[in-house]
Amino acid sequence: MDGKLRNMTSIYILDDNDRMLLLYRMGSKVINDSYTGTAGGHFETYELNDAYACVMRELEEETHLTAEDITEPKLRYITLKNKN
Repeated sequence: MDGKLRNMTSIYILDDNDRMLLLYRMGSKVINDSYTGTAGGHFETYELNDAYACVMRELEEETHLTAEDITEPKLRYITLKNKN
């Protein structure tokens, strides 16, 4: 193991009836032809200690929603995975 982490974030948007907004991914090397969480992706260098900034950027890039469009975003989970 080389000790390097792949820093990624995801956000899941639910409505008042607990229905989840999902994106259908096509053409990705990682996830292809599948439904995934609402938005997410890799941290930019300047975001490495700011998961909120990263997930809000990804949300706007992928859905055109901003923090003002959602209610009370909260950090729920942090997952680490050793690759290979």
